[in-house]
Amino acid sequence: MSRRRGATVPRRATAPAGSTVMAFPGLSARQRRVRRLTAVLAALLVAAAAVWAVFLSPLLAVDRIEVTGTSLVDRDVVRSRLEPLMGTPLPRVGSDDARGLLEGTPGIREVTSVALPPTGVEVRVAELAPTARAEDVGDGVLLADGTVLTGVAEETLVRAREGEGALPRASAGLLAAGPDVRAAAAAVLTDLPPSVAARVTGVDAQTPEQVSLTLADGPVLAWGDASRPAAKAAVVEAFLGGEGGSVRGVTELDVSVPERPLTR
Repeated sequence: MSRRRGATVPRRATAPAGSTVMAFPGLSARQRRVRRLTAVLAALLVAAAAVWAVFLSPLLAVDRIEVTGTSLVDRDVVRSRLEPLMGTPLPRVGSDDARGLLEGTPGIREVTSVALPPTGVEVRVAELAPTARAEDVGDGVLLADGTVLTGVAEETLVRAREGEGALPRASAGLLAAGPDVRAAAAAVLTDLPPSVAARVTGVDAQTPEQVSLTLADGPVLAWGDASRPAAKAAVVEAFLGGEGGSVRGVTELDVSVPERPLTR
């Protein structure tokens, strides 16, 4: 084959005289597998160390518990029941743990916990509402679920209505009744419309369907059960009028069936 005139023939590259060209082979398949395995093991060790430090080691162990939200329930009692949380790594402490430790404590409605890093936890207590004074059992209150909590400080035996008024007094007969009767009376007091609640000074019951209320300025109300509080309150207001109203000669107003009220 002829070359064109004037064409330049490329010169073949040659190694300098006396030098040696060496080829460096890449990693073998086995070496690559070993490197990958080593990297995976290192990552697993780091992850395991992190898990141990966070969930198992004493580095984040709880050493401080703050209890908030208690006024009726003795805060020291709550703290003592939460003592098993001390020393537990903070990431392992949840609301279920605190709730389980406080289960069955009288007066407590709900429990939640909040982490206070690095080693603290706040346990927030939501209490049951007090509905009546239970003085015959020693500085006690009748709670919204019908249980009686004793040893309550005097300042907590006041509740807000439209302003501030003393809790009505639960009768000795009510306090001696069964839990279903106390619960029915507490439900009546909890659901009372403000116009009636502001006038109530006492509560009594023999059965869940026979709750009666003593008024500061009128007859005893035979309220019945906890149903239809608005309809019953409307009858009371119609009979007694505004604050201070009363009906001469009437000692009891039965509104247990609001469509057929009775006076005695």
